[in-house]
Amino acid sequence: MQTQTTLKPRSDVPRRALKIALRILGIAAAIIVIPIIFGMEWERFKPLFTVVTLRFFLIGAVATIAVSLAAILLSLPLATLLALGRLAHRPWLRYPITAFIEVLRSLPLLLLIYYINLRFPGLDVLNDIRLGTPDGFLNIVVTTILSQEGMAVVVALTLYTAAVNAELLRSGILSLDSGQGEAARSLGLGYWQTMRHIVLPQAYRRILAPLIAQFTILVKDTSLGSIIGFIELLRRARIIFQRDSNPLEALYLAALIYFVINYTLGLSAKLVRQRGPSVDIQPIDA
Repeated sequence: MQTQTTLKPRSDVPRRALKIALRILGIAAAIIVIPIIFGMEWERFKPLFTVVTLRFFLIGAVATIAVSLAAILLSLPLATLLALGRLAHRPWLRYPITAFIEVLRSLPLLLLIYYINLRFPGLDVLNDIRLGTPDGFLNIVVTTILSQEGMAVVVALTLYTAAVNAELLRSGILSLDSGQGEAARSLGLGYWQTMRHIVLPQAYRRILAPLIAQFTILVKDTSLGSIIGFIELLRRARIIFQRDSNPLEALYLAALIYFVINYTLGLSAKLVRQRGPSVDIQPIDA
């Protein structure tokens, strides 16, 4: 019996290797075929592969990832409070929080970005921070993120993501066995002790894969910030093609960078989902 358990995974190795190889070939073929379908020209790709231009794109990619990461990390404490408030037994607490969550989830994210940018013009209070030389890579990234437009995008994404993650966390809490709470109370633990030490750690483990999936959504949603002047990856692609008159090629390079980031995150979410229980990314209804 022990021999069978060791041989079975080995028999799956060639099949997995074949699947990975076919996936890589499929992706490579798509990367080659798409420019042909859309009539892109190699001569127009050449200006994109200079050191200066690639650095320009890399700054946008780093700023995009940093803003997305900041938004999802900042949203977690607020999402925890919102989820616990929506699960509260007191109507005076549960109803306002439920309304707050539903309103935020119902609004277009672009409208939220517009409103925060127009209503709070002093969000760039930290923009005087300097790291290294003015033209240094890190300094440009930090200045981009801490600009008025960058901070407006961070705040908008944080609020919106907190509402979404609150529903995910509520789903994770309700998916746990109710007997665990009863066992904790029988041991003399209070409500907050039970939530802190027993319920919330398990709930967060269950929603880790959906949280990574939400991170991929945030990476794409940062492109909405280009409407208000946030110079992220997509906005930088537009600046490049306005200079070099190669819109298809510049946008295609930006699309490839988005693909690499989000495909990597998607594989991470899949790996996390395979290693343990996970709730569905669609939150349950009240």
